[in-house]
Formats: sequence, structure tokens, C-alpha cells
Amino acid sequence: MDNLTHSLAGALLGQMGLKRASRFALAGCILGANAPDIDFIVPFFLPVDYIAFHRGPTHALFGLPVMAAGTVALLWLVDRLKPAKPGTTPFRAWPLFLVTLLAVISHPFLDWLTTYAVAFFAPLGDRWYSANAIFIIDWVYWIILGLGIWLSVRRGKRGGAHTGRPAQIAGGILLLYIAANVAWSAHAERTLAAALRQRGIQPRLAVASPPPFAFWNRTMAWRSDSIWGSGNFAPGTGLSLNPETRPLNLDDTRFLRARATSRQVRSFLYWSRMPIVVEVAGRPVLTDQRYYRALDDKSVPAAIRRRAPSASFQIPLDLPSEP
Repeated sequence: MDNLTHSLAGALLGQMGLKRASRFALAGCILGANAPDIDFIVPFFLPVDYIAFHRGPTHALFGLPVMAAGTVALLWLVDRLKPAKPGTTPFRAWPLFLVTLLAVISHPFLDWLTTYAVAFFAPLGDRWYSANAIFIIDWVYWIILGLGIWLSVRRGKRGGAHTGRPAQIAGGILLLYIAANVAWSAHAERTLAAALRQRGIQPRLAVASPPPFAFWNRTMAWRSDSIWGSGNFAPGTGLSLNPETRPLNLDDTRFLRARATSRQVRSFLYWSRMPIVVEVAGRPVLTDQRYYRALDDKSVPAAIRRRAPSASFQIPLDLPSEP
């Protein structure tokens, strides 16, 4: 998810009542909810590619306590440098760690809901997990989270009782929204797989991708051992399959040569769940079905389609090799 959503999720956890656990507990919730994305700096210091490292170790089960401990250590240092005023909540390291850890856990959970996926067991495991339920930027999230935070803050300023109640209700509504979208995507994927089998095609993977804005629709992507295709799924109309199928082209000699010589290609393949080789403007390109022409969906406003970079998640295969 985008970092605004992660920040709002952390703030909502704090407003639910966790901010009373310790001095800087609200800050711990917000910082912890964003902490796993510190992985963006790693490629500047280590010989790794962002696409292979992002949503890996810092988002994995083994890394979450480390992210929480690092956040608490930073806030402990602030507490030492800026002593609390009399009457304020004291700094309590253990309660702050537990609160921050909960916020840190919210980060890979929200990321898992998108199609980009999370490597939950990195670096010991290389499998990527995804619920394919929520677009990476979701306006419904913003409304639910924002209202829950605002109503709790307003109740607190007015001196009302149970100031965390609005945030708790918003959290419950958010979980219901998430559960409904997870179930809807799973239903769309099962429907797609069944339709393909009726046509004599054995799908190896079927993915339902929510487009931006129209969260009730799904852009469908499927692949067998040799071909791939697409479609759409929507309430009322159900499943519509694109009759065109195309080869995966993973036996293309240009791809095989690039895979053997280019670290960038290997990093892309480590992350990609649905790699394909296509021709773009006469050039061979490695891409991923989930994001290849993803913004062509009619539910995406034309202004966004015009401004979106056309080469996102595309690696030309005719470039010089990299070590």
C-alpha cells in the first residue's frame, strides 16, 4: 500500500487506545506502520535490486520484531534527549515495543492484500504471497481510516468518554471491507479457473486484480504452462474472457541469454509471479502479466492512463548484459 495508508493505519491503531501505553506510543504506531519500507535504502548500500528486496526481509516474519525494536530504540533516544514534562505518560519500553510491533505487523498485512505480494519468509523462503484483493492505493481505506481518526480525536478534545470507540468501529468496518474483497477476488479466481477448464485449458495461475477506484471490479489474468490470457469480472455481468491468447515466450533465446547474463533480469524473475516476454515497439521485453497494460482497464480515468509511465515493470532484453 501507499505510505499515506500505512500512516493512517498506524494512527488509527493509536487512537483505538494504544497511544496510552507509553510516551510516544502514537508516534510508535505511525513510525512502526511505515518501518518495513526502510528497505528502499538497501540497494544504495548492498548489491541487491530494489524489486527483489522490496517487501522481502523487512516485511517478513523474522524482520518484524527487528523493525519494532529499531523504532523503539529511536524513540528511546528522543526520550533521553527531550525529557517528558511533569504529568505526561512516562516512557515504558516494553509496552511501547508491543504497541509498535502491532503497528509494524499491519504493514505487511496491508501489503499482502495487493497484487504485488509479500515474501513472508524471506530470506529463508522465496515464495511470494498475495490476496489480490485491494488496489495499491484505495480511496475507501482513506475514508474509513480518516473518519475513525478524526472522530476519535474530536471526541477526545470535547472530553467525551470512550475516545477510542470511533477508531475501534472504523477498524471493524475496515476489516469487513477487507474480508469482502478477499472473498470476492477468491470467487473471481475460482470462476475463471473453472471456465478455463471447461475450455480444455489447465490454468497454472489465475489472478484477480482490483483496478483503481472501481474496487468491485476485477481485471483477470491467467496462464497455463505455455499460454496466457486476460479477462474481466464484475458484479452483474460476471466473467468475460478475452478470446485472444498469447504464448509465454519464456523459451525465447533472447530471454534465456538475458537471464543468464543480467542480474536485473534475474531479480525481476525472483519477484515476478507471472513473467512473460512480449514485443514492445519491435523490441523484446520481459514483463509481468499483472502489470502489463494494467491501466488499459476502462475503470481507470483517462487522465491517469495518459500520465502513467508506459514502461513500468518492463525490462528490455536487448540491452548490454550486467554483472
